Amino acid sequence: MRDRLIWCGIVTAVTLPLLLIAPSSHGEWYVGLYGGYSNPTKLRDVQMPMLGQQEAQASFPAYNPLVGDQLTSSLSTSDVALKSSGIFGGKAGYYFKDEGFSWLGVEVEAFTTTPTIKQQTVTSTLDATFVPKNINTTIVPPIVPTSIQQSGPLQLEESRMRMITVAFNVVARYPGEIFQPYVGAGVGAFYFSSSGQIDGHQVVPGVNLLGGLRLLITEEFGFFLEGKYNRATFTNLDPNFGLSGEYSAFHGVAGLSYHF
Repeated sequence: MRDRLIWCGIVTAVTLPLLLIAPSSHGEWYVGLYGGYSNPTKLRDVQMPMLGQQEAQASFPAYNPLVGDQLTSSLSTSDVALKSSGIFGGKAGYYFKDEGFSWLGVEVEAFTTTPTIKQQTVTSTLDATFVPKNINTTIVPPIVPTSIQQSGPLQLEESRMRMITVAFNVVARYPGEIFQPYVGAGVGAFYFSSSGQIDGHQVVPGVNLLGGLRLLITEEFGFFLEGKYNRATFTNLDPNFGLSGEYSAFHGVAGLSYHF
């Protein structure tokens, strides 16, 4: 329910301002809706600092922060696989036709997809260092600064992840009367939320690249095919694992646009 409300609010925030100012503006405005297929790559550079802290404390039961002991740790894993899913979105934009730049435009778009974390086994590596405040030489063996590095399998259960993106793009096209190939690049806000074993949410900046072909059926209506690429990095997504990683995905979409 939270994600649906956020999605509805984003779509309204993206399209309403453009529709309100369109009647008093010149040039070529357009709105569009699309859907398609999203294929995320594996999460890369994965870190789980919160889980690493828990495992480090279990490895050093003598650790006591109340007396000034220090314990540092990091836990990295192999790449984490994500599920492919559908993608749905909308866009609204403006080409500077009356200004003499009919090939150049700007657009805002919002879309959502569900790159769910698959059930899988990954390899984790824990690095931890324990430094006691007072070295007790009366204990045999004495408690002294100790470092460990250990690797092993880590079982991940399926966690449903949703991504909602709002992006601002600069678009260049060939302004043909029927066929209009185009490319674009932009930046956006990427909202990641996950439920299950990994349970948390975060908004981070990211990159949005696109390219496609629009076929004008009439002067007002067009059909378009578009490929998209996204990349974003989130950190400490949830409080238990502290999942951090580099997300990237390729999307293929088809949609209809209305030009006015």
